Amino acid sequence: MAPILDFNESLKKGMLLDTRDGQSYQVVKIGKQIWLAENFRYLPSLEKGDKYCNSWVYNNDNSYLEKGYGRLYDWFTAMSIAPEGWKLPSSEDFNELRDFIIKDNKLGKGSYQAGSYLKSVNGWDPWAGIKPNNDKYGFNAKPAGYYYNDSSYFNNASCSTSFWSATEIGNNCWYLFYFGEGFRDYSHDIYGCTNSVRLIKDSL
Repeated sequence: MAPILDFNESLKKGMLLDTRDGQSYQVVKIGKQIWLAENFRYLPSLEKGDKYCNSWVYNNDNSYLEKGYGRLYDWFTAMSIAPEGWKLPSSEDFNELRDFIIKDNKLGKGSYQAGSYLKSVNGWDPWAGIKPNNDKYGFNAKPAGYYYNDSSYFNNASCSTSFWSATEIGNNCWYLFYFGEGFRDYSHDIYGCTNSVRLIKDSL
């Protein structure tokens, strides 16, 4: 079944129901893009017909789901789990998001100033001298950390978050860290690491 999107254009927000498992997600429009405003939580399985089923909860502790951290996926699973009409964003999609925030707030050219406008207000470790996160657009990026599935090593919850990109060549992950305002892409091992997933609407 196709997912159900209830979206209010004037408020630039709404809800997405994933009919595969009944879970709902807040969505938000930033610029011309519609994004999930929560980390994806879908649990793939072969019984549901999913090709790849590799996902984890941080520290194998479901309380992190309650905090809004979502699940951590390997890249192949992340590439295959979006419901109909949604997709894993490309680096170009993330670039458009970052550049819109920079232009909308007259921040000046560069990728190191958009992070505080995307981070959730609460949950991040404080850092002296860094201005508070304001989550101006409701993107609500939580510090979900990551997991090295080749060494069973969870790390950096409350300090960082990484979102998979569909761009396989070169940089394929976008990164926010607790002591700065940066929002940038960087190379990450698609075979050994797991990250969070934020989906974007595929067609507007």
